[in-house]
Amino acid sequence: TDDRLVGIIDYRHPLTDFLLRFGGNIGYSVRPSERRKGYASEMLRLMLDICRSYGEKRVLLTCDSDNTASRKTILKNGGVLENEIEDTVGLSKCGRIQRYWVPTGSIF
Repeated sequence: TDDRLVGIIDYRHPLTDFLLRFGGNIGYSVRPSERRKGYASEMLRLMLDICRSYGEKRVLLTCDSDNTASRKTILKNGGVLENEIEDTVGLSKCGRIQRYWVPTGSIF
């Protein structure tokens, strides 16, 4: 087997004012050579199970407005767009951040 790290995901709790606006509860990244293989969707699905076990009913995820892959991952896992905001702190390459609430219950 290949023991190479393909991605990381983290759960941030509680939501600080900064995370509520810009970062969300969950952040993830997949190695560029391993993208488009479903790893991000599976990591997020598993993390939603963990969040549910902690009593979370929904979690906040954010992504750059032009990050199509991340947006699709969030939507595939039941994300609902709350809004799109201007990035006033310089986190986004495109200057806009989308904020999604994702239920931790199964969507299947």
